Amino acid sequence: MLLSEKCVSAALVFFFSFLLLPRALSQLQQKQIDSLLNELAKAKEDTNKVNLLRQLGNEVGYTDPSKALRYALQGYELSQKIKYEKGIGDMAYLAGILEMDMGNFNVSDSFLNISEKQFRQLNLPGQLAKIEHARGVKAYKQGNYWSAADFFAKNVKIFEDINDSSSALIAYQSLIAVLGQIKNYEKAIELSKKALKVAESRNDSLSIGYSLQTLVVDLMYAGRMNEAAEYLPPLRTIADKTIDQNLAAESYSALGMYAFKNKNFSEAIIYFLKALKKAELLNDKYQMANHYNSLGQAYLEAGNLNGCRESLLESLRLAREYQNKRAEYNASLSLSSYYKKINDFRSAYEHLLHYLEMGDSILKDETRNYTTYLEASYEASKKENEILRLRQVQQEKDYEIKRRTTFLFIGAGLITALTIIVYLLRRDYRNKQRLIKQRSALLEEKVKTIEKEQQVISLQAMINGQETERTRIAKDLHDGIGGIFSTVKMHYSTLQQDTPLIKENPLYKKTLDLINSAADELRRVAHNMMPEVLMKMGLTEALQDFCNNINSGKLLNITLQAFGMEKRLNSSTEIMLYRIVQELINNIIKHAYATEALIQINREQNRLSLIIEDNGRGFDTKEAEEKRSMGIATVKSRVDYLNGRLTIDSRKNIGTTVMIDLLINE
Repeated sequence: MLLSEKCVSAALVFFFSFLLLPRALSQLQQKQIDSLLNELAKAKEDTNKVNLLRQLGNEVGYTDPSKALRYALQGYELSQKIKYEKGIGDMAYLAGILEMDMGNFNVSDSFLNISEKQFRQLNLPGQLAKIEHARGVKAYKQGNYWSAADFFAKNVKIFEDINDSSSALIAYQSLIAVLGQIKNYEKAIELSKKALKVAESRNDSLSIGYSLQTLVVDLMYAGRMNEAAEYLPPLRTIADKTIDQNLAAESYSALGMYAFKNKNFSEAIIYFLKALKKAELLNDKYQMANHYNSLGQAYLEAGNLNGCRESLLESLRLAREYQNKRAEYNASLSLSSYYKKINDFRSAYEHLLHYLEMGDSILKDETRNYTTYLEASYEASKKENEILRLRQVQQEKDYEIKRRTTFLFIGAGLITALTIIVYLLRRDYRNKQRLIKQRSALLEEKVKTIEKEQQVISLQAMINGQETERTRIAKDLHDGIGGIFSTVKMHYSTLQQDTPLIKENPLYKKTLDLINSAADELRRVAHNMMPEVLMKMGLTEALQDFCNNINSGKLLNITLQAFGMEKRLNSSTEIMLYRIVQELINNIIKHAYATEALIQINREQNRLSLIIEDNGRGFDTKEAEEKRSMGIATVKSRVDYLNGRLTIDSRKNIGTTVMIDLLINE
C-alpha cells in the first residue's frame, strides 16, 4: 500500500533551481566553494562580485537553500546599487526559485516578475524561457499538472531552438516528473532513459542522479520491478556520495520504496530514515511529510506500532501545515490502517472518512485544473484564429487599421507615461516619508545617547566629587585632628612623669583610655574614608586589610579570593571597587546576620568580575527596588560609573550573591 497515490516529487524543484549556471550541473567540492569565498572576500563592489555571489548561491543551494538565498539577496542589492541590469535579473531569478523551493510562492512570484522585466528589456529569450519553466514548476507543485506539462513541453522546444542542451535536459526532467504524476509511466520511462543517455554523454553527475531516481520510481509504479533493480546499484552509489541533499533524499526514498515492495521492511526503514534526515537538513517540510508517511507504513508492516503512530501523525501534521493535500490524503489512509491494526475502529473510520473527503477534494482540484487548462487552450486557439481573421481584414482595410493602431499606441503611451509619473511621484513620496522617519529615529536615538552621556558625566562628576571630599576629610582628620590627639596624648603622658601619684587616680586612667580610643577611632575613620594601603599597595592588599579588620571582630568571617590581579588597575577603578565592597560588606554586617562571607575578584584580560556572597537571611530584591534602598542605589550608581552590570540573587534564609561584571579601560 506504500505510496498508493504518488506524491509530488521535490526532485524536479531542486533540480531546476540552478538553471542560471553557465555550464552543465556538477558537484563542486568544499575546497572549491572555499576558493569562491576567498575570491568574494577580496572582490570589489562590481559586476565580478555579483557573478561570484550568483555562483556561490547556485552551488551552496545544493546543501543549504537558506544560505544560498542570502547570497542571492546580497547580489540583488549590489546589482541595484551599481545599476547592473543583467545582475538584477539573474539574482532576482535565483532568489525567486530559492523562495519557491522553500514554499514562499508569493515572494517567489515577486522576484520572478522583476527578473522577467529585466530579461525582456535586455532581450534574452533563453532567460525568459527559464522563468516560464519556473512558473511551470509552481503549477506542478500546486497540482496543476496539465498546465505544468504545457509549460515544460514548450520549454523543451525553446531550449533546443537556442541550442541550450543543459537547460533542455532539465526541461525534459521536469516533463518526465509530470508524466509520472499523471500516471503515464511508460512515456515517462521512455523519456527518462533518453535523458539518462544524454546526461551520461555530458558526464553530468547530478542529471545522471535525477534521471536514475525518476526512472527507478516510474519502473516500480509500472510494475517492472526486475528492470528497476538493474538501476539500484548506481543509484545507491549516488545517494551515498552526492552533496545535493535533495537528490540524496529522493534516491534513498526510491531505494526504500523498492525494499518495501519486496517486503524487506527493516531495510526499507533504514532508507526512509536516511531520506528523512536529508529532507530535515533542507527543512523541506513538503517532502518530510511524504517521507514520514513512507516510514510509518514500513513501521506498521514491521510491527513497530509506536514508531508507526508517531511517524504517521507527524506526516499528517506537516502535510496540513504545508497544505500538501496529496500527503494528507496518503497519511489519512495510512492512519486508518494503523488504527484498524490496533482495533480502534472508530479512529480508523474517522481517518478513512477523511481520506475519502481528501480524495474528493483532490479530484475536484485536478478536474478544475484540467478544465482551466482546456479553457486556456481553447482561448489560445480562438486567439490564433482571430489573429488570422484580423490579418485578412488588415489586408482589406490597411489604412483604417493603421490609423486605429496609431491612436491606440498614442493612448497606450499616454496611459503608460501617466502610470510611470504616478508611480514615480508615489515612490518619491514614500522615499521622502521613509527618510523623514529615519531622520526622526536617528534624532531620537541621538537625543537618548546624549541624555545617557550626560547622566554618565553627571554621575562621574558626583562620584569624583565624593571621592575628592573623602580624601580631603581623611587627610584633615589624619593630619589635623590626628595631630592634635597625638599632642594631647604626649602632654597627658608627661603629666604622669611630673606627678607620679596621678597614675593611681582612676579618673586619670579612664581619661587616658578614652584618649587612646578616640585616637584609634579617628585613625579607623580616616582609614575607611581613604585607606592608605589602597593608594600604596593596590586593591587586593587593601581588600585583604579590610577583611582582616572585619575578621578581628569575630562577628563575621570574610574570605578573599583574587585571581589574575597581579597587575594594578587604574586608581579611580580601584577606589570604586573598594567602595562597592565596603558598602556591600557593611550591608551584610548591618542587615544579613551572616557568619560567613566570600569576596571573589577575577580578572581575565580586560574583563573583571566581582562576586560577594554571604550565608545571611537574604531579602526580597523586588521589594528592595521598590523601596529604593539607599545601599543598593549607591552600589548601582558606582557600577554604572564603571559601565558595569550588577546582578543580585537573594533567597530568604539561604543568603545573597552579588555579581558585578565590567570591562577595564587600561
